Amino acid sequence: MNDPSTVSILVCDDTDAKRYVISSWLRRAGYQVVEAATGNEALDLVAGGSLDLAVLDVHLPDMNGFEVCRAIKQGPRTAAMPVLHISAIAVDPEQRSAGLDYGADAYLIDPIEPLELLSTVRALLRSSGARRSAERLATRLSRLSTANLRINVAVNLARLVGAAAEGTARVLESESVAMLVGDDGRSLAARTSADGVTTTWSIPADVVATLVTEAKGATLVEGSHEPWTTLLPEAGQGTWSVMPVREGHEVVGLVGAPGTPESEADDRLLLRQLAQSVSVAHSNLRVFAEEHRIALTLQRSLLPATLPPLPGLDVAARYKASGEQAEIGGDFFDAFQTDDGSSVVVIGDVQGHSLAAAVLMAELRYSLRAYAHDGYSPPEVMQRINAVLLRSHPEMTATVCMLVFPPDRRSVTVMNAGHLPPLVVKDGVAEYLEPGGPLLGVDVPPGEPETIALVPGDRIVLMTDGLVERRDESISTALERLSRDLLAGVGTAEELCDELMARWGAGEDDVALVLLDVVEQHEDADRADDLTSSV
Repeated sequence: MNDPSTVSILVCDDTDAKRYVISSWLRRAGYQVVEAATGNEALDLVAGGSLDLAVLDVHLPDMNGFEVCRAIKQGPRTAAMPVLHISAIAVDPEQRSAGLDYGADAYLIDPIEPLELLSTVRALLRSSGARRSAERLATRLSRLSTANLRINVAVNLARLVGAAAEGTARVLESESVAMLVGDDGRSLAARTSADGVTTTWSIPADVVATLVTEAKGATLVEGSHEPWTTLLPEAGQGTWSVMPVREGHEVVGLVGAPGTPESEADDRLLLRQLAQSVSVAHSNLRVFAEEHRIALTLQRSLLPATLPPLPGLDVAARYKASGEQAEIGGDFFDAFQTDDGSSVVVIGDVQGHSLAAAVLMAELRYSLRAYAHDGYSPPEVMQRINAVLLRSHPEMTATVCMLVFPPDRRSVTVMNAGHLPPLVVKDGVAEYLEPGGPLLGVDVPPGEPETIALVPGDRIVLMTDGLVERRDESISTALERLSRDLLAGVGTAEELCDELMARWGAGEDDVALVLLDVVEQHEDADRADDLTSSV
């Protein structure tokens, strides 16, 4: 507090002349002064304003100055305010000690000289200013740590630019802006207003190029000048401090906040630290995006490129990789025809996201195919692929749901190992089948299969939990909503698959979805075999 005109001091004394003299000395020194004649008046002024120091007489008409000081020091917002006692009566060592024990920061005995008063006030303000600066810096560093955490856990460009703007606003306690260039040619900006509302929008490529050029060095810019009006559409007049976000020699964005040439060095340092944190996070996003692309390519290679035609059934499937994970997931699906004319449709989910999950997913998918083609029953198939898992990956688990349609398509046998139950629509009613047996990876016998009758027009939906899991909603509620959406949907299996993925495919985990309709039935297996051979 080097500028006295920015300092407000309370003078509390019940003697008008003494209060006038002390206030005059302080005012002539450049300080702002408010006056009180009683302890209650003093406490009201302390509670209602932003005072920097209190000068208190000890003897007041309604309470003594010690009690006023104690009340000030007990207030969470005023505890750091220095208090100076002045008294011509309470001058004994015991009384002076009591005043300091109640929380006073200094104690002067009247009569006093103006120089003594002003020197004491300056010393108290220096000490208080240093303490407040240290506390403010500690608070800002704590906020910087929180901002860095939020910046570095951002999983896409939109979240990162929003976290950058919000973190800058919280650390510097001001408005803020951030802008980042994406690898896909899309650049985003975010602005956090003084009341903490963050808005994100796209920035045209030509404007981005100009902004990047302008921000190559830490600089002060006028918010009302081009091209900054595009980045600061609501900032109005004023100077902003802008710090570039660099990756090597490349400028990939900027962060900014209101500033002037006289802004504190701490503000510029904190803004630079935020820019560096955003730079690291932006670089990590690039690596994440590349790893995600590789993982998605590998995932696609392990899933069927197209589903084969299954006579009597219209089958559609969709897969969507999580945008939150760089590693490959374990969701899978499959559909194939066996030699006896039966059709098998499978969906599964291996625990975790890793190369090990992908390897296990491939092992389970191909093992299941082999056992089904060898003529094993659904429980036998499940028992054998469980043995594969226990033997090769004993530390992992998986869920699998297997549907087997006989050649006549008049029924389906469901073998479920811990997976979400299929959703079956019959005669305009959507119901989930009963939960299945234990998941794979547990050394227990498989559950019992369930067989249900089918007629043309029946519809079955298989899904992995990524379709319905939401942080803000129980899975049972989500499953109920999904059943309503399924009943409301119209069109072919392919069309409805697209509709469901549009509504439900935005979750944080991988999503696999298989939808099939019974479109035709046969009198006997021979007729189905004939149809199969003709396809």
